[in-house]
Amino acid sequence: MNLAPKTKKVLAIGAVGAVVVVVAFVAVLALLIRDAPEHRPAVTAFADGRTIDVEPYLYCPVDEPLCDSDGASATLPVRENQPLQLSLPAEISSAPWILAAVYAHPDGADAVETDTLYLPDTTLALTVPPLDDAGRALLGVEVRLPSGVIDSDTQQEEIISHAIWSIATG
Repeated sequence: MNLAPKTKKVLAIGAVGAVVVVVAFVAVLALLIRDAPEHRPAVTAFADGRTIDVEPYLYCPVDEPLCDSDGASATLPVRENQPLQLSLPAEISSAPWILAAVYAHPDGADAVETDTLYLPDTTLALTVPPLDDAGRALLGVEVRLPSGVIDSDTQQEEIISHAIWSIATG
């Protein structure tokens, strides 16, 4: 195929322009990705016809699990006949995690915390009963991601939570 010199020149300019546009697009995309805020996974909670996305109460890097909390507990009231339902993103459910549920009688007496460990990739969603077997009402739950740390003084390993999602229900 034999093209006229003017046609070749137009095609060359068009090709150079296309390359410039692609390079500029990739550069802008790289800058946006680099400067994007850190994604913090949220737990979705549902009770009594209301759904909320719960941001972390505490979210520390695994390699620095002793950071300060910068979040707040979420509030989602739960009535006696309505359970609390939780849906967990893969960032939580793909790791070992703990559900801590606090129950107490209406006068605040006989408060008890139950902790249940879930293994990776076994539970994506769960239902938390509004009353425990002793008739105590659910006051709140925490979803915790545990991390092991070693006390430099005693050389003893301790399990702490490097990430916590907190929901008050009472």
